[in-house]
Amino acid sequence: MTVSIASLLVGLAVGYLGQRSRMCTIGGLRDWVLVRDTELLKGAAALVVGSWLAFGLVRVIAGTYGHGLIAVGTTPSGVWAYVAIVVGAVLLGFFATLSGACPLRQHVLAGQGRIGAWWFLGGFYIAAIVYTAWISPHIGSWVL
Repeated sequence: MTVSIASLLVGLAVGYLGQRSRMCTIGGLRDWVLVRDTELLKGAAALVVGSWLAFGLVRVIAGTYGHGLIAVGTTPSGVWAYVAIVVGAVLLGFFATLSGACPLRQHVLAGQGRIGAWWFLGGFYIAAIVYTAWISPHIGSWVL
């Protein structure tokens, strides 16, 4: 019950911040390449810096470089794991660019009632099921 309430509170906070900030990593890259507008790219940069600081903080708190706390068993096993990562990243980037927003922004747009975002998220979650059911068992268990 505590995990459910914590997940709800974190989800509400992230959703509120995502909606208010208009943060979109794919849109930031797209705007920078097409028209050299860096407004949305600042959010992506803040995401990278924030992640870097948060992982560093967790490693310091965990002690000996966070052994066992971060990325337990997350080493890709074999060349097929790397192929799956690259193909998945390229496909996600391609379809997110076509749709005009990254998955975070699509969740925000779906919450605001945009029907196209629901279609994007439907495909996103179907692809997640396909990956979990058919691709992941063949490349090894390397994701938490």
